Amino acid sequence: MKKVTVFLLLLSIGLTSLAQNRYVDSLTNWLNLHPIKDTMRVMTTHRLSYRLSEINTQRAWQYAKETEIVAKELGFDKGIALANVNYAILETGEGNFKNSADYYMKAIAISERIKYTRGLSISYNNIGENYLKLKQYDKAIEYTNKARDLNHSINDIRGEAINYEQIGSIQYEKKNYEKAIANWTLGFDLAKSAGEPNLISLYYINFGKYYLVTNNIKKAISSLSIADSIAKSRSELLTQIQCSKAFSASYDKLNQHSIAIQYLNEGLKLSKELKNKTEECDLYNLISLQYERMRMPDSSIFFLRKHKEISDVILNDKNFAHLTFIQTQYETKLIDQENAELRSIQKKQTKKLSEKNLLLIASAIALLLAFVSVLLIYNSFRHKKRNLLLEEQQKLSEYNQQLAEMEVKSLRSQMNPHFLFNSLNSIRNFIIKNESQLASDYLANFASLMRKILDASQQSNVSLEEEIEMLKLYVGLEQMRFSNKFAYNIQVDESLDFANINIPTMVIQPFIENAIWHGLLAKESNDGVLNIQFKEIANNQDEILCIITDNGIGRKMSESMKSRLKKHTSKGINITLERLKRLAKITIENPIEIVDLYDEKGNATGTKVILHLPVL
Repeated sequence: MKKVTVFLLLLSIGLTSLAQNRYVDSLTNWLNLHPIKDTMRVMTTHRLSYRLSEINTQRAWQYAKETEIVAKELGFDKGIALANVNYAILETGEGNFKNSADYYMKAIAISERIKYTRGLSISYNNIGENYLKLKQYDKAIEYTNKARDLNHSINDIRGEAINYEQIGSIQYEKKNYEKAIANWTLGFDLAKSAGEPNLISLYYINFGKYYLVTNNIKKAISSLSIADSIAKSRSELLTQIQCSKAFSASYDKLNQHSIAIQYLNEGLKLSKELKNKTEECDLYNLISLQYERMRMPDSSIFFLRKHKEISDVILNDKNFAHLTFIQTQYETKLIDQENAELRSIQKKQTKKLSEKNLLLIASAIALLLAFVSVLLIYNSFRHKKRNLLLEEQQKLSEYNQQLAEMEVKSLRSQMNPHFLFNSLNSIRNFIIKNESQLASDYLANFASLMRKILDASQQSNVSLEEEIEMLKLYVGLEQMRFSNKFAYNIQVDESLDFANINIPTMVIQPFIENAIWHGLLAKESNDGVLNIQFKEIANNQDEILCIITDNGIGRKMSESMKSRLKKHTSKGINITLERLKRLAKITIENPIEIVDLYDEKGNATGTKVILHLPVL
């Protein structure tokens, strides 16, 4: 019975798809037959731009521009709002999140003024989608729920189906898989009622992703095949890209990495055809990951560089997209406040003019009241001005904090040039000595470390487990490069659930680098030992301790050697100190303690660093 239901659904979709294959052509033909510039032409060019945004972006831009031009000539505010929505969708596809935010806020301002509920719901939903791409899930849920409530108020079934699909996707990204499938199931019924094939294909992709995480790979591939068939029948390039990525994940789980790469290459070709930089960037990263799992470091690094070239541009806009949203909203509210004050003053002035013909006593009273009113307005203005200044100072403080975070991210995302050079030189020496296996192992570990550092630089926190894996790779490479001149040991308290504890990214590695370069490598003997401990703090679940101990030459001897790297690292330590203070949930005077170790005779025996790491 279930198979018959699926067959009937596919038959229905197939017939609808056949009709909607001609949808774009029918709209184009209508425009050719109706050259008159009226509101019907505006709505038709808007619909064409919306449909072509996932098929042919060049034509979509042309129709979006025509929508705006004709709507402005007609004074058709609804059309102007929809043109801004079209612009925003296309800017998102090209990775220009800042421009996308600007257009959405313009569309919202116009829609609120003319009470156009549909324009508001589209804008709110798509802003939620942008926040989803930025991994700001709380904001994504907030805006998508606002869109869903508006669509429900006007009984827009198709709009609600779109909203539930996005809410499920947000929950999926948050790994709340049961909440995701609940929203998708509810939205799927609405999508079938609306008779929207492209939306139905998105739901089949989502079902495939759910089957994949629940280890039902056969059902996942079957669901994805249905989605791919619908998308190809309607030339929906963006949906085909999503199918390719989901197919790749399925075959990755089957350890069939070559097939996974084939699907990713298909998606990459389509993303270039669609000129969708966001998807192209993501696909380069996924291809790099597949080559890494096949232990092909050269290919992995090649595609990783391709990913980095695009992400350097897109991620920069992403970092500032949220600030753009807030700033635009603030400026809009400020303008509304100023207009309200001007209207209030104008009303009082009109009232004063009408009182000129009153008796003298009435005029005196009116003047007195006017004086009091002006005084109250002046005091109110001063109060509002003071509040605005305080708000600006607070926003400036928050902005400076975000800049500091970006400075840390920039500082950590760039590997030490000396480390890169020396690592490549070590690989060269292994090859010259004909130690091919050592060269291969070193290169594979080096590629894995580069990937982890790149991923960590784009996140504000990381699990303790991931941090330990990255530290093992880094220390292992240094140990191999210096012919095991030192040994190392990493200990984690048994009580720590290190897989589920998140700490700030890229905090520990600089201190370990100091211990190796300025403590252990300067020893004449080869008995250097580096100990790294992660310990629980009694009655304190908000932070853990990381203790780094080396038996090197000590700080005084290292300073006497005038190490340039020491001076450079001190700046990083100062930034790290301020960062840990800002992230700490409880006030701590000094989250970084550095202790010089001595023996009974007063001779330096090494250095201990104690880090108080906030649990995020």
